[in-house]
Amino acid sequence: MTALLEARDLTRSFEVSQGMFKSRRTLHAVNGISLDIRKGEVLGIVGESGCGKSTLARMLLGLLPPTGGAITLDGTDIRSLGRIGMARRVQPVFQDPYSSLNPRRTIASIVALPLEVHGIGTVAERRKRTLEILDKVGLPQRFADRYPRELSGGQRQRVAIARALVMKPELVVCDEPTSALDVSVQSQILNLLMDLQRELGLTYVFISHNLAVVEHIATRVAVMYLGRVVELAETETLFRAPRHPYTKALLASVLTPEPGQGIPETGLGLAFPDPLNPPPGCPFHPRCPARLPQCGTAEPRLVRLERDAVACHLADPGHGASAQS
Repeated sequence: MTALLEARDLTRSFEVSQGMFKSRRTLHAVNGISLDIRKGEVLGIVGESGCGKSTLARMLLGLLPPTGGAITLDGTDIRSLGRIGMARRVQPVFQDPYSSLNPRRTIASIVALPLEVHGIGTVAERRKRTLEILDKVGLPQRFADRYPRELSGGQRQRVAIARALVMKPELVVCDEPTSALDVSVQSQILNLLMDLQRELGLTYVFISHNLAVVEHIATRVAVMYLGRVVELAETETLFRAPRHPYTKALLASVLTPEPGQGIPETGLGLAFPDPLNPPPGCPFHPRCPARLPQCGTAEPRLVRLERDAVACHLADPGHGASAQS
């Protein structure tokens, strides 16, 4: 499958203030990520809060320049495309459908705005295209002249999806698109995204905390921890036979509906990792139940294993610290 977008050795750091009398510190939000996003696939990205998922999404959208590394779209560096060029081909769907919609505009004008910005079509042609895309996302014509406050959360997210698709992009970056919705509405939006992907031949990057959602929609999954990808695998493989101890812990953390099971024990402890003070060696080793002696001193590289990849010393047949990517 051909790669539509490629990221190579992406890094993004921020200078963080610790107070008036303390020096600023560097936060490495994304730390050396390389990804290929293939045409027609749904790449899921999962990980704990603060692992760098949303920062990575903003870089893939061209909204945030990387500190290091490069992103190419069909072999062209996105820096040469500019914001307008990127927006024609890559569009976002954000987490909160209310805050991402202008409350002073009607639904039709919100959806048609990208067409206006890019100077596509006449007023009548833009109106026609807007009504067509609203129909595709399941909103009848009567919604066109309403305002976001008159719509439910699920309907507002359909508007956000329509706005993203009205430009006919090749890639859609969905950053937690269902987390602000009721569970009953989440399934409707997920099914809508899947139907549109098949019908329009779209490629998705789908970021979520919800592993059940990712398992349902993604074809491949990248697991992030402290700004790094620690495992990348086909969805079925990752959920059936995870290789990285962190992936195993994430899957073990999923609540079960069975009565009497209680809260699952992941073995990760109660404290989250500190991105301002990452540990030496493997960033996961302080929480890892299977750590080796070298895990505290040598950072593992992303080891390629057939179609999958994992950044763990345990993936090295000799349990050595010199695995090559």
